[in-house]
Amino acid sequence: MTRKSVYKLLSAVSFILLTCIDSYALEAVATPREVKPGDAFLLTVEAAPAPRAEAVFRGKKIPLYAAPDNRLVALVPVGIDTPPGRYDVTVKRGDGEIKAPVTVMPHRFRTIKLTLPEEKVTLSPENLKRAAREAARLKKIWPETTARVWAGRFVPPTDTEVTEVFGVKRIMNEKKTSVHRGMDFRGKTGTPVRAINSGRVVLEDELFFGGNTLIIDHGTGLYSVYMHLSRFNVKEGEEVSAGQIIGFIGSSGRVTGPHLHMSVRLSGVSVNPESLFALRLHKP
Repeated sequence: MTRKSVYKLLSAVSFILLTCIDSYALEAVATPREVKPGDAFLLTVEAAPAPRAEAVFRGKKIPLYAAPDNRLVALVPVGIDTPPGRYDVTVKRGDGEIKAPVTVMPHRFRTIKLTLPEEKVTLSPENLKRAAREAARLKKIWPETTARVWAGRFVPPTDTEVTEVFGVKRIMNEKKTSVHRGMDFRGKTGTPVRAINSGRVVLEDELFFGGNTLIIDHGTGLYSVYMHLSRFNVKEGEEVSAGQIIGFIGSSGRVTGPHLHMSVRLSGVSVNPESLFALRLHKP
C-alpha cells in the first residue's frame, strides 16, 4: 500500500470516528413518548453541556437545566389544542442537532352541562372589572422563568377523591362555555393541602374566582395554583418543600361547595397535573 493510500485510509477512518463520536455526543429522549393533549412530558438530553445546548418544541424554546451524569432535563408542555400526530423536540448544540420524537394521541375530553344560579354565570360590571384586573395580574406571573427549585417526584396536593379532571368542557346555563384547566379534589373544609413540589410562594391573596389562592413558583417556568382555600398556612415569599402543608380546603371564591381546584402552568401553558404526578423523577 502506497503512502498516499495510507493517508486516504487514515483520513477516512478519522472521519468515521469523528462522525460516530459526534452522533453519540448528543442523545435526546422524550418520556413518555405517547402523550395526550394538555400533558407535560420529560425531555432528557445525554452528554450535552448546558451552555451549548437548547431545545425547541413546536416553535417554542424549552428551558433546560443541568442534572447528574452529564445530562440536561426539561419539562415540556403540550397545549390542550395540539392536534394528534407525531412531533419532534429539536435539541441543538453548536452546529449539530438531534430530534426526540413524541406522539400526541387522539383524545376526546368530556362535555358536561351545568345549570347554575344566574349570578354565578353572568357577572355584574363591578365584578367584571375586578376579574379583569386579577386576570391581568396573573398573566404577568406566568412568563417569569426562574432557576429550578423543584426536585424529584411531584405529589398530589391531597389524598382525597378527584371529582373533576383536566380538560372537561363545561356548558353553563346553555350559554357560557369554559374548559376545566385543572383538577378538583373533594374535601371537607379544613382538609390539609400540600405543595406538589419545592418552590417559592409568589401569590397569597383572595381573588374573585379563586377565593383564597396560592401560587407557587417551582422554577423553569413551572407554577402550581391552589384555589378556594379556607385559610393559608404559608406567606408570600416563603420557600416550601414537596408535601408541605400550605393551606386548607375551603369554599372561598366562586364555588358551590368546599373543594380544592389545583392547576399547573408550564411555560405559560396550562397542563394536566396528573401527567406530572405520573413522571418517575429522582432527586439529584
